[in-house]
Amino acid sequence: MIGIVGVIALGVLLEILLPEGQTGKYVKGAFSLLVILVIAAPLPGVIGALKDWDPSYSDIAPDYGFVEETTEERARYLARGIEQTLEANGYETDVKVVIKEGSTSEIDEITVTLYLAVLSQEEVNKHISDVTLAVRRIPGTGDAEVTVTPKTAEVGDAGE
Repeated sequence: MIGIVGVIALGVLLEILLPEGQTGKYVKGAFSLLVILVIAAPLPGVIGALKDWDPSYSDIAPDYGFVEETTEERARYLARGIEQTLEANGYETDVKVVIKEGSTSEIDEITVTLYLAVLSQEEVNKHISDVTLAVRRIPGTGDAEVTVTPKTAEVGDAGE
């Protein structure tokens, strides 16, 4: 750095002292080449140092706690969004979203607990199918496995 600053200071001094004629142009051109060489001289050493750099020796590392916390928050956010979408379609649900291990965004599984008061098993199957389709239409769910578990109370069982 001192060499670069020195050459630049020398260039300013030459600019002040040199005449405006042809000789001044040649000296300024030659001096410009010298400035470029002085600035470029440390580059091979920097490139060599980068080749030998091993990231495993570095003190810089990701904050895995933050990454895990962010991934969990994303899963909770997606679960709330799915619950709100299903609620808008008339379903009472609890949703759990599981992010794939080693990923921060790829969904592995979506588990929906569906609370129903229905008359028959056919209706339960229809609701499971409807909920599964509704979840798959939600942006961000990707190719995740969707599991819908009904919690039903058949009519007539309430008094027993």
